[in-house]
Amino acid sequence: MAVLGTLSRPPTRRVLLLTHRVPYPPDRGDRIRSYHLLKLLARHFEVALACTSDEPVTDDQRQVLAQLAGRLAIQKTSKTITRARGAAALMRGQAVTPSLFYDPRLAKKIIHWHEQRPFDAVLTFCTGMIRYARLLTHPAHRPRELAGIRPIHVLDLVDVDSRKWAAYASTATGPMKWVYGQEAKRLARIESGTEDRFDRISVVSQPEAETYRQHLREHPGLSVVENGVDLDYFSPRPDISSQTAVFVGVMNYKPNIQAVQWYVQEVLPLVREKLPHAQFQIVGKDPSPRVKALKNHPGVQVIGTVPDVRPYLESAAAVVAPLQVARGVQNKVLEAMACQRAVVCSPQAANGIRALPGRHLLVGESPKQFARYVLALMRDDDYRQQVAAAARRCVQRRYNWPQALGPMIGLLGGARPESGSITPPLADAA
Repeated sequence: MAVLGTLSRPPTRRVLLLTHRVPYPPDRGDRIRSYHLLKLLARHFEVALACTSDEPVTDDQRQVLAQLAGRLAIQKTSKTITRARGAAALMRGQAVTPSLFYDPRLAKKIIHWHEQRPFDAVLTFCTGMIRYARLLTHPAHRPRELAGIRPIHVLDLVDVDSRKWAAYASTATGPMKWVYGQEAKRLARIESGTEDRFDRISVVSQPEAETYRQHLREHPGLSVVENGVDLDYFSPRPDISSQTAVFVGVMNYKPNIQAVQWYVQEVLPLVREKLPHAQFQIVGKDPSPRVKALKNHPGVQVIGTVPDVRPYLESAAAVVAPLQVARGVQNKVLEAMACQRAVVCSPQAANGIRALPGRHLLVGESPKQFARYVLALMRDDDYRQQVAAAARRCVQRRYNWPQALGPMIGLLGGARPESGSITPPLADAA
């Protein structure tokens, strides 16, 4: 006899998360988003995580991830083999990016997982992991024994990456112009769903959704799932009057290299004309030879890898983000704003952030304007504090992680998303 009032709970949905880097520690843009996605999914679903790594993985990393994912596979890859796979894909007329991260051993593990306990949904983080997702979602690639078992497929595109490669192609010369151009075209075919069936596609901002529609196509499952910032870790720092500007980022990443070169060559001389002791600090892991060479310029310090970027943010009168190529939402900008720091950025770096230029952050469209803003922040304590305080309030209201990533739960649960969900208008508030 059934007991009155007893309700059967629906079975927990099983979700496979595919990431091209180990999503911990959250020390770079893609890891930051994928880590917080994993944390969110673990609260709602039974999660399996499959990822690749060309770096050593510590016991601490494995322990943290194992607490969030019931099934965990980290496939070690070789940079030499990875490059060979990329070159082979290029010659075969395939997109290089997905081939860089594909390893048959990880593919076999994923198939085994699905055979044991089938997944209800697959969340593919960026196009680099698309070949693994195809094993479960694409009829032409799915093994015969998995026929009929097709999970929902959500592609977290984050940014329209093909546009980044197109931007590279527009400024490159020689063979690389062709290589970048081909990668742009081939990735665009994947992103558009021409070669795959995506039930849902998410991007990080409304401008990125408009870019998708403009350059790819209308997709009924296109939605915006924003980025956030850890408001407890990146908490307000006391104001310090200084003549230091700082850039934070992974320093072997081409857009970051271009950004600091532009600042050193175009902006810093203008700043030092007025403030001869002004300094520029470049903070971030793996500085390339081109970045290291910038230390030979007056006023430039290449700090490199640090255990914690917050002391460097604290010592800066201005945090700069002069990216000339930027897609989506820049975590480095949100983190500086969360630390109650005044940010000067390029239009490209500001695009996608729901903040008011001139109030929550400053946008320099030319070297002269960029330098003028940096100088104003270094010279005027009241102005700097005003912009910094408004920045912190802005991210508190609009960029907490649970709120930003919340729509992803509906996408993976099978709820029909609003097509290209509209970001609420930005109120002119402090």
